[in-house]
Amino acid sequence: KDSSGIQLSVRPVANSQVKEYMAVAVFDSSLSSPVALLEDTPNYTLWNYKCIEAKLLFKKNDYERITYMATESPWPVENRDIAVRSLLSQDRNTGIVTIQLTGLPGYVPARDGRVRMASLTGCWIFEPMGNGKIRAAYRLHNEPGGSVPESLVNGTVKDIVYNTVWNMRGMVQKTPYKNISLGYIKERP
Repeated sequence: KDSSGIQLSVRPVANSQVKEYMAVAVFDSSLSSPVALLEDTPNYTLWNYKCIEAKLLFKKNDYERITYMATESPWPVENRDIAVRSLLSQDRNTGIVTIQLTGLPGYVPARDGRVRMASLTGCWIFEPMGNGKIRAAYRLHNEPGGSVPESLVNGTVKDIVYNTVWNMRGMVQKTPYKNISLGYIKERP
């Protein structure tokens, strides 16, 4: 944990040179606020670190959606993109909200100037802590596709999870996210 209160952890992934990173922080928020932020696809570029484009491709219901995302890569590496399926669930007993993230590399055609990520897996977990606080965890692993040095990929993924959680903590305090109530999210006292 650093002075910002964000804990960063890393673990190896079988058959991959790229590590999985997770950032965790406790902050003031309802459960609905970060879920609403994650549903606001056009504004991803304001807080999702290194995201340069995002758009909603498909929404089945409040629990399942597919989003296109493009991320900026450090020079001289080309920017990356992928479609991501999000599946939301909430544990009835604990109130924990989980959003599973699965990359769908073949869902949209390739775009010039961008390299398609070969895979992406991760999740968001929002755990009610009581007294208006939640524990937010963001876990991410991806295979960037193309030819990228391992150290560059691992450093970039680490920065993405850390800074995205940092930015989320600030965004959930702003309108319209701060006081939002989503009917399909059960808040805990």
